[in-house]
Amino acid sequence: MTTQNTRLENLQINGLTHDGRGVGHFEGKTIFVTDAVPSDIVTANIIKHHDNFDEAECLEIKTPSPERVAPFCPVYDECGGCQLQHLSLDAQRHWKNQNFITQLTQAVDAQQYKTAPPLLGGDTHYRRRVRLSYVISKKDKVARLGFKQKASNEVVDIDHCPVLTESLNQTIKTHKAALLNNASRALKEVTLVEASNGIFGLPETVSEPQNAQPYYTLNTHSPLKITFPTEGFIQINPSLNEQMITQALTWLDLKPTHKVLDLFCGVGNFTLPIAQQVHTTVGIEGEQSLVETATFNAQQNTLDSVQFYKGDLFQEVTPKPWFKKQKYDRILLDPGRQGAFNLSKVLGKLKAHIIVYVSCNAATLIRDIKELEKQGYRLTKAGMIDMFPHTTHTEVMVQLTRTHKALKKPKSRPTFKI
Repeated sequence: MTTQNTRLENLQINGLTHDGRGVGHFEGKTIFVTDAVPSDIVTANIIKHHDNFDEAECLEIKTPSPERVAPFCPVYDECGGCQLQHLSLDAQRHWKNQNFITQLTQAVDAQQYKTAPPLLGGDTHYRRRVRLSYVISKKDKVARLGFKQKASNEVVDIDHCPVLTESLNQTIKTHKAALLNNASRALKEVTLVEASNGIFGLPETVSEPQNAQPYYTLNTHSPLKITFPTEGFIQINPSLNEQMITQALTWLDLKPTHKVLDLFCGVGNFTLPIAQQVHTTVGIEGEQSLVETATFNAQQNTLDSVQFYKGDLFQEVTPKPWFKKQKYDRILLDPGRQGAFNLSKVLGKLKAHIIVYVSCNAATLIRDIKELEKQGYRLTKAGMIDMFPHTTHTEVMVQLTRTHKALKKPKSRPTFKI
């Protein structure tokens, strides 16, 4: 039996966890090893003991994996922004996809579903939004601008980040000195975003204020202009965002006569492309400011068949006018990491034939699918979207189809814990 501070020699790594640790086995027990990758042979030290698995640190790589690569970022070992640059891009995508599909098939009724090829794009200069920290270090009194260190509030100073767009990198280079002049011992943050009409988010003390509203363009059925708040949510990878929308529209199998409900709609990233193809579209969002922005976006794109409502989707929704006694042909769900547990318990009442669920958290997605199964939905398609290369994060999408037969007695499946 492994115990804390047990040294394991020649441990073969044969998997990768969702958070980027290597997976090995010793005497029938699973070992999660920090900084190890599949096909490494390592010397590891157990640092934490659990009943079903142990956690370990990698002391030495005895034989490196063929998939182990040199990180391309000079501050990768310090910075907490990326977690997987030491693993080849193909291997990153393989393990992200495999982990998602394995979790899915172990937890839900996956007898009749099809796996879609992962949606892929470039792995550098893809990120159009960034949150930077700047501070005068309490340790050495040096002002720094960049990202927080791994497991620390110390800031790693950067002049350039390989995953940011070239325009964002140029903005950092141009305004870094001015930002550092405003640094203090209290940690400050600045969020920069590249829109189709410029870079937004610089403090007024650093740059002239932008009077225009930022927007991005979607090239879907026909070009759409999507205004968004500078500090608000935006899909950070524009290329993958368009691929994701295209796949969602395909999986929804839209017809001109359809009435479609978009839940957690934001400023209309999915809603407006859907509205270009159907008779009626309804978008629900929890923040009034986003509802107003989404409504403005519909107006500026002359989409009169869209209605947006403010609604707290974590509270009871069945009495709401957009829900009560309503029927929809299709539903799209795109919640945050917390998922849509309570909502998933009642969506069957709307009798939509197809639900497409987009998620950045496979665990909450799987939890919610189980609730939808109870209302007669079955998983019919699933796929991974590599929205965030070189990180452990990913986006996933599933299609659920109504069979009119509720799941009476689920098969015995492993418990999937969040």
